[in-house]
Amino acid sequence: MNINNKLINSTLAAALVSFSFGSVNAAQTLDTPLKGKALNGIMQNDYEPVVFLDENGHNSGYFYDIVAAAAQRLDAKIDVKNGTFDSFIPGLQSRRYDFALGTDATVERQKVVDIIPLIDAAYSFITAAQGKVNIGQQLSALCGHSIAALAGQSTLVELSKQAEQCVAEKKAPLKIAIFPSRSAAWLAVKSGQAELTPVYTGEAGWIIKKDPTWRVTGPKFDEGQSGFAVNKQTGHAQAWADAVNALIDDGSYLKILQKYGVESVALKKVQINPAR
Repeated sequence: MNINNKLINSTLAAALVSFSFGSVNAAQTLDTPLKGKALNGIMQNDYEPVVFLDENGHNSGYFYDIVAAAAQRLDAKIDVKNGTFDSFIPGLQSRRYDFALGTDATVERQKVVDIIPLIDAAYSFITAAQGKVNIGQQLSALCGHSIAALAGQSTLVELSKQAEQCVAEKKAPLKIAIFPSRSAAWLAVKSGQAELTPVYTGEAGWIIKKDPTWRVTGPKFDEGQSGFAVNKQTGHAQAWADAVNALIDDGSYLKILQKYGVESVALKKVQINPAR
């Protein structure tokens, strides 16, 4: 009888350990208005390694993994669908989505949505590895070149200003073509329609390691923080920020970044709406 009890207790203990490893136990969850909620999200799933579909067709990427872990801390369930970046903010405002993964923090965006940052972000460019394009470390070096940019991306503000500057200084024009998805922008460069396309500096190493036909060139620009956005009217931003900060405090956040080799973009603390 005692042996059977020990076996039963051992089995129960093993089951509890397994459950705790696979999900967050009650002691780790936060008491928030999102507890027990089913939340709908949107992401543009061709943005590896930030957000993408893995080889089995499952949502993946370090933004997705961090938000999924934060949702566990909130004791909430998430369902994230694919969409184009320019539909993110309208979808949040209409409450079709509860959060949008992959949103750079800008002052203008923060007027209409709340942004919870996940990384320190900056952009540079990639170009065809075998091509002859080599851009200097100033944006002015872009005059005379062509860029495939993503619709709605924050880079468009600085790139458009630089295009105007090229004209004002009577230099060769900077041509900017806008595409609905990153895969379309990349195809434009690989097919010769454009010479350059913007990428996060933190993801450039991952991209080149996976596809050596790319190389990095040009200046760093549009520095700031990037993460995900939520509707301002819901008041849920602080709950999300608290959950991400809990991941930072216990080391889970850094482990996720290390998994993708992008720990250099880590934040020490998350503060809502960081753009100033």
